[in-house]
Amino acid sequence: MEQLALIVPGMWADHHVIAVRSLLREAEGVEVTGASAMNATLRLEYDPTKTDPQRIAAQLEQGGYATGEAPATDAPPTDKPAWLTAGVRVTVTDQADLTMSGDHRKY
Repeated sequence: MEQLALIVPGMWADHHVIAVRSLLREAEGVEVTGASAMNATLRLEYDPTKTDPQRIAAQLEQGGYATGEAPATDAPPTDKPAWLTAGVRVTVTDQADLTMSGDHRKY
């Protein structure tokens, strides 16, 4: 088994990690060993007699997750229509939630 590390810029949240893992679950000779939404990285092992890095990258791209360098900005993705129309997002934490947070939740 060979090891491969890929940058997947579109994998910026946990639901994208799940989607990427699902895309590769059925790929013959591929085993995902780690995925990080925070770093947009994917680590896997593959059997070179059954597949290659180009085929793996193509499979990810067909599923909507192109591999390559991450964009230089920390802004949210602009290819998602909701980000363009949502405007400024402001949240206020309820004091009760703060009281119940941490290792000693009081449910």
